[in-house]
Amino acid sequence: MGTHSFVRITIQICYMAGILMLANNMMAQPKSRTVYAPSPRKNANSITVIDTAYWRISYAFNADTIHDLSTYIDCQCLEIGNSTSKYYSRFLNDSDSLVTLWLKEHPKAGSLPRWLGEKGKNASYWTEYQYSEIFRSKDKYTVYVRMPAFLKRYDCYYVEKIPQQEWQLYSETLEVCGFVCQKAICFFRGREFVAWFTTEIPLSEGPWVFGGLPGLIIKLYDKDRLYVFECIQIEQGKFPIKKYCDYKNYKKMSRHKVLDLQRKINENYFRVAHLRNAYTKQPVSRFTPYEPLELE
Repeated sequence: MGTHSFVRITIQICYMAGILMLANNMMAQPKSRTVYAPSPRKNANSITVIDTAYWRISYAFNADTIHDLSTYIDCQCLEIGNSTSKYYSRFLNDSDSLVTLWLKEHPKAGSLPRWLGEKGKNASYWTEYQYSEIFRSKDKYTVYVRMPAFLKRYDCYYVEKIPQQEWQLYSETLEVCGFVCQKAICFFRGREFVAWFTTEIPLSEGPWVFGGLPGLIIKLYDKDRLYVFECIQIEQGKFPIKKYCDYKNYKKMSRHKVLDLQRKINENYFRVAHLRNAYTKQPVSRFTPYEPLELE
């Protein structure tokens, strides 16, 4: 593939892969139906351009069917530049931008729309995998975590060395979205993951914080298929890598403290948010079983 070639994988091309995914992905981790999403950004245009990406890869996250965006938990993008890469929610990014435009057209509005544009499943609710942005540069990565409603005070970030997954390569192949992919398996942060990568696109990256293979990861899932990422589109061009200016207000925490807080939020959001019953004024507590992507 030439450096300046353009490759686009449409959702329609992935239709048959989506049917297979539906059959194998019935137990994917859903969004909690108790953790409310935060309010939209009021000024999504307050950004800094930190690099230029030449590749943009889109992934379906925990989709029921690849050809139907409304069945996704999220559509997520990986932008790869010369010195920086960024991983983020396309659904959330688009909605924040549309809400910013809406506010310009309705400056006297008393309230904000909760969501605009394509929203996938359960857009009114929060998951850390949609409300996090990951920036990779040199040997480190930074994760900015936007917390749910009533918990903005916990908006935070953490910085760590880019993790090196220890992959075991297999000769088994699978065609995913028109690419011949090779199988690889690793044990990472408490879970076993299966990756399908293609050497046709020699980029050593993939969804979330995964990478280190001799080609782009096209599909990734843990052995229990609680978390499934599958490529739906690949683009080459020039795309500005943007960083929100409000990240300067986020508090620095360690990854383990962030993961512990996220688990507590998912398991008992009402308790963490100190919410009370509207009638009795008593504290509300409701436990919900939760399986995070990273167990350690």
